[in-house]
Amino acid sequence: MRTAGKISTPIAICTVLLCLFFLFLWFNAPVKRNGRSTLFSIENGENVQSVADKLERAGIIRSDLFFTTLVRLTKSSKNVKSGVYNLDGGMHSTEVLRIVTLGIVAMEKFTIPEGLHIKQVARLLEKDGIVDGNEFIMACSSRKILEKYGIPFVSAEGFIFPDTYVVAKDLSAEQIVDIAVERFFAALNEVPFSGFSSEELKRVVIVASLVEKEAKLDEERPIIAAVFYNRLDKGKRLEACSTIQYILGKTKERLLYSDLKIQSPYNTYLNGGLPPGPIANPGLKSLRAAVRPADVDYLFFVSKKDGSHHFSSTYAEHLEAIEQYGGAKKFTHQMS
Repeated sequence: MRTAGKISTPIAICTVLLCLFFLFLWFNAPVKRNGRSTLFSIENGENVQSVADKLERAGIIRSDLFFTTLVRLTKSSKNVKSGVYNLDGGMHSTEVLRIVTLGIVAMEKFTIPEGLHIKQVARLLEKDGIVDGNEFIMACSSRKILEKYGIPFVSAEGFIFPDTYVVAKDLSAEQIVDIAVERFFAALNEVPFSGFSSEELKRVVIVASLVEKEAKLDEERPIIAAVFYNRLDKGKRLEACSTIQYILGKTKERLLYSDLKIQSPYNTYLNGGLPPGPIANPGLKSLRAAVRPADVDYLFFVSKKDGSHHFSSTYAEHLEAIEQYGGAKKFTHQMS
């Protein structure tokens, strides 16, 4: 009898362990073989029990009790991170726990092209489902962001760096703006352009935005920047058509004389000096051109209708170029 008792105890223990093992396999197993990916959100400060309940209701795990037990055994309760995750019922519970404790959040990708102004960027991001357009525009005027980066304007126009971004899904508009502005200053430091004053920063970003809207060929960007600087140095109005397009809020193939008379501080046909702020968000090549303009004495340029420009040092030469490439009725770049 003693021998039988001694034998039955290990058997009982093994039986219990075997049952626990199979229970673990069952509750840890995927709910479905081919689960569909689901966006699952964990709010900041949400407790483990709430997360487990939501996971079970969403069909991602088999048991909320098993999941919370798993969290306790692995001492992971403080490691569950808020965010939006790509989860599905085809995952083991242990894999779900690994993802939410490591913070492997769902990602989304978007591209901001060169030369767009803030409202255009807002429309693009809203269309792509990244963020609400109006919230993005408001975030661009966030005092917190402007002060954080020392932006010397009333908005981040000109500082939303054109690039392809891969970010965590469902970031706020202010977070998106913060990332884009941070990328701008990282790019500016590549030029390099450091130790600049607020006024120097204003000048560079505004000129870079003008270059971005006027230039088609990369090799012409430093020359166009030089034309703007030369005209500023000589006290001539910039008379840049791109500033009129900015006022109109749309691109017109041919500007009318009436367009050039629009009353606006951005109208460089009527006002001297630079416009009060950038008219677009320039890329790295335009920023580099604004920091390092070409060493030329040109004061004028006119489009040759093939993407390139003819540059002139005198008004007489410029009038000849207009006649050759644009004709008497062409208004673009008739700078005097």
